[in-house]
Amino acid sequence: MEDKQIIDLYWARSESAIAETDKKYGKLCNRIAINILKDPQDSEECVSDVYLKVWGIIPPKRPVKLFPFLGKITRNLA
Repeated sequence: MEDKQIIDLYWARSESAIAETDKKYGKLCNRIAINILKDPQDSEECVSDVYLKVWGIIPPKRPVKLFPFLGKITRNLA
């Protein structure tokens, strides 16, 4: 699924937005978190927190590229 379609799911407040985000970017976000936290359980929890934060931010924000947006949030939370 394309980033625009995933972002549209967030705007529609569809819970499938989180599932699609995880399917496309979950491993990459987890890799960022684990490189910082060095603990698999903490990194999984961090990625879950990322999804919660993104759910609260989109809308009103509409990122053009989803992964840099997710990566920044992941780094900040980790």
